[in-house]
Order: sequence, then structure tokens, then C-alpha cells
Amino acid sequence: MIRVNEIVLERIEIATGEVEIDNRGVLSDKALEATGFTKRFIVKKGVSLFDLALGAASKIPKDELVEIGGVIAATFSNERRFPQLSVAVASALGLNANIPAFDIQMACSAYPYALYLAGRMAADTGRKILVLDGDIQSALSDPSDVSTTPLFTDAMSATIVSAGEGDSSFVDFYSKSSDILSCEASGPIKMDGFGVFSFVACEVVPFLKRFLAEANETNIDAFVPHQANMYMVRQLANSLALNDKLYTSGEEFANPGSASIPLTIAKRGVSGRVFIAGFGAGLSASAAIVTVKKCD
Repeated sequence: MIRVNEIVLERIEIATGEVEIDNRGVLSDKALEATGFTKRFIVKKGVSLFDLALGAASKIPKDELVEIGGVIAATFSNERRFPQLSVAVASALGLNANIPAFDIQMACSAYPYALYLAGRMAADTGRKILVLDGDIQSALSDPSDVSTTPLFTDAMSATIVSAGEGDSSFVDFYSKSSDILSCEASGPIKMDGFGVFSFVACEVVPFLKRFLAEANETNIDAFVPHQANMYMVRQLANSLALNDKLYTSGEEFANPGSASIPLTIAKRGVSGRVFIAGFGAGLSASAAIVTVKKCD
């Protein structure tokens, strides 16, 4: 466990694909019931990851943009090797060129990782950090793979992060190499559904239980995990005795990758002390307890 300055999420803006896809008739009734994903959203043809990211970040008021002292982009689907997504968006927003901007390539567990880095930067510099997290997964999906492709939504989040002066947050990580969820540079995304379920049940659940025990925090207001499958998420919350704290958005937006966490926080109006957890491709898992400000 790593103890850090309080990580404060001051604002989260979201952009999703504009094309709604009905999964009924594509997924079996059993798969629909298990995943809970009756629909998903993908971008229109020609829309890039940069377009989606700028769409989210542009919703941030200009008076808040001037306070940003760094940009971190967490994604695995950038079509361009460089300039990095973080640099391109920072430039498009008119941010000062004398600030750090860099990308990290991660999938399901990316958001807590990015928040950890943003929190450290915010604490060290006294400036707010913009975290871009999300992917265009449809570009890396095989349309003929009806067991995987109907799960994914295209989405991007833009989070303003600061370092608080109050309580500390707790951040933890887990990394293990495996091909049960993999993707080559040009796609497609490949997934062994049973293997992922086993990973969550056998490794993620104990990992998160240890995290909560070591964190020893009694005032958690909400639990927002990555949502690869609604049945799996409910089982996870039950295993952690957090059913009454669970917030989800997969019923409405399917699986937007690591952006499922900020999307849920924004769409469900979650605030307070929030336990977040990312897990999946890598295999990787990450967890943190952060403070989310209540936005107007």
C-alpha cells in the first residue's frame, strides 16, 4: 500500500460515442442477462480519439482551464504514435506550453493509475492536473466476434485533479502478465471471458479485501469499480460487503473500458470519499480511495 496526499477530483466531464447500438438480437438472452448491456455507444465514422478527448475537455469552463498545470492521458487506443494525445489536447485547449504532458498506455485499470500520478504532480507543483482517460474501442473490435464486440462503448473522460490538505488517500496496484485479455497494436481485442471472470474472483477480490483492510477507512461513501460485466460487478460488491455503496452505469453505457469509473461518478452524481477499483487487461488491478467534490 502506498500512502499519498489526498487526491481530490474537482470536476469530471464526459464524451461518449453518438451512435447507439442495440445489443438485443446480437447477444443471446443469457448473455444480455449476465452482462446487463442492452445497448452501447460508438463514435461516428471518421471521429478520432483526439476528437473525443477534446469533446470532453472542452466542457471544462475556461476559468478552470487556466489553473491546469499538467496533462496526463491514459488510453490504449490512440491511432497516432505521436504527438501524444495529452500534448495534442493541451495545445488545442490553449494551455501553457511550459507544463508537463504525457500519455500512459493502459486499459481497464488505467484510471486509478492516472489519478495516482496526477495526485503526485498536483502535490509537488501546487497546480491542478487534467487527466484524460478513455478509448475508442470500436476501432479495435472485430464485428464478427459477438462474444466480445457488443460489450464495448467508446468514451472519454476529462478529470481535474488537485491535492488536498486533509486526509490522505490510499493507492494500491497489482500486475501480472497474461493473454486472457489482449490486443495487438492494430486490434482486435481478444478476451477469454471465463479467464477474466476467474481472475476477478480468485485474484481481484482478495486484492481488494486486503486493500480495504489496510486502508482501514470507515467513512467510504461510494464504491465505483470498472464495469466489464454487471453480474461480475454485483458479485464483487457482494464479496466486499459493499452492495449498499455500489454505483454503476453499465446498464446504460455498457463497458467503456477504464472510463467506466469516471463516467459512473459523473453520470450518477457520486461525491464524498469514493473507493474506486480498476481491473482487467494486463492482467492488472488498481485501487484507490479518493475525494470527489460535489459539482453543480
